[in-house]
Amino acid sequence: MSVKHSLLALLYRRPMHGYELGKQLNLAVSADWDVKPGQIASTLARLHESGLVDFEIIETSDAPDRKVYAITDAGIEELRLWYLTPEVREYRLGDTFYIKLVLSLIDGPVSSEQVLMVQRRELYQQLHEVTELRNKTDQQTQLPWALLLDSAIMHLEADLRWIEMCEARLPDLKHYTPPKPEPKMRGRPRRSQVPEQASD
Repeated sequence: MSVKHSLLALLYRRPMHGYELGKQLNLAVSADWDVKPGQIASTLARLHESGLVDFEIIETSDAPDRKVYAITDAGIEELRLWYLTPEVREYRLGDTFYIKLVLSLIDGPVSSEQVLMVQRRELYQQLHEVTELRNKTDQQTQLPWALLLDSAIMHLEADLRWIEMCEARLPDLKHYTPPKPEPKMRGRPRRSQVPEQASD
């Protein structure tokens, strides 16, 4: 996730200091995204070095002076490019569970049935937890968060359907045998023998 562009997006609304940005980021996004104050401070410093934000120091009587950051024209252009760059979500080709399943098909101390059963149980547990979160979400004030939870529920349900499909095809899957690597030639390659030409 881009802390850099998220901060620019918040500063586009109005100037803010670092602590306020951290609080506003969590309130605005509401997702499972823990951005530390140190990360925000270092990101703001890099944004300033790049000319994407500027700041002014505001004196306060009851607290240390604060740097209040504002987005620059260059920052707005950077933010515009970020918004207009499509994000392609990675499909989990070659994820850990897939590799675990394939290797259990070949051989192992645990059967493929057990591997699928454990994964299905975990997916149902996650689905239960996310659905509970979704049911507690206020549609009026937390609609973006509700939509993100809907997305998570749909992905979990799709994973469960895939597990069911794998279980249905286990008899065929158990015939899977990985191809063997081609043997590697050892030693130096033999010289090609060229017949000597008879001298005139």
